[in-house]
Amino acid sequence: MMKKIKSIFVVLMLTVFCVFFTGCRKPYDKPEFVTIEASQTAFLIPLVGDTGNQASFESEELLLQAKVATKEIQIPHRWVQTGRRHWMGEYRPSAILIVVERKPVSRSWESGTTTDTSNNRAIFGETSDGIGIYVGMNCSAQIEESDAAKFLYRYNNTSLETIIDTDIKKMVEDEFNMETSKYTSTDLLNHKAEIMTVVKNNVINYFKQYGITITVLGLKEGISYENPEIQEAIDAKFASEQELVIQQNKNEANIAKAEAEAEVKKIAADAEAYKVETEKTAVTDMIDKLYEKYNSSLTYDECAQIVLQTIFYEKWNGQLPEVLTSDNLSSLIGSLISKGE
Repeated sequence: MMKKIKSIFVVLMLTVFCVFFTGCRKPYDKPEFVTIEASQTAFLIPLVGDTGNQASFESEELLLQAKVATKEIQIPHRWVQTGRRHWMGEYRPSAILIVVERKPVSRSWESGTTTDTSNNRAIFGETSDGIGIYVGMNCSAQIEESDAAKFLYRYNNTSLETIIDTDIKKMVEDEFNMETSKYTSTDLLNHKAEIMTVVKNNVINYFKQYGITITVLGLKEGISYENPEIQEAIDAKFASEQELVIQQNKNEANIAKAEAEAEVKKIAADAEAYKVETEKTAVTDMIDKLYEKYNSSLTYDECAQIVLQTIFYEKWNGQLPEVLTSDNLSSLIGSLISKGE
């Protein structure tokens, strides 16, 4: 019985010892570390002191002072007593770490999803004559390292994905609508480049002042119309115009071909006439030279017969005319030249 009482007493003493000598001490303050990725910028904001635990930030300058350069950050803790005894309490963070993700975000607002109610829906605009249109656009944005504090101060660390789906897209659509309202549906296609230049400059400059760099903003595809019948009419008109262009090209090609053939024939005829005339002149010159040399013993007709007999011998079939006079010399020369070719 005594042994049993002693055992109970020992257990009781051990329990009391644990309570008073171990349980009465503050718990261990386990270090808390956070690793910052290369695409992130961190700010360690105090939760106690003059700033307090605020939902927004007092100034961009204070955020720049809270910017952390290291890539592994230890979160500081403070002891908060929650009971009457000094060991009754817990460690709480004395600063909050806010991480700004700077990675690029891209969106494709496609005109093929005009009935889609999601954020990927195409950009809408309206012309001065009340025609609704849709265009597809590509947009990419990111946060530069030097602009992280500016972005955090303006948007209270709202994600860039949310900003591009709300603020950026809304402003793009507003700017686009304002520009398209300056033109009729007929003139719109001729001013797409001007419209996008204005939209792009206004949107990029606006968001840059709040720490967002828009690297891409442009049309992805052509214009489509809210009313399908208008689109069908435009397509039909375009097809008709293309057929007319094709036919005009064919007609121009046929005309050019005919003109070229006629020109070739004219050149050939001119060359032939020149050749005949040249050969006639050459024959006449030969006769004149022969007559000039032998006119004391030969008549002009005799000189002509000698020249023509020589030509017949070299170029013709050997049959000579029975009578040759100066009157029929020209026609005979042409005949001889034609037969001798």
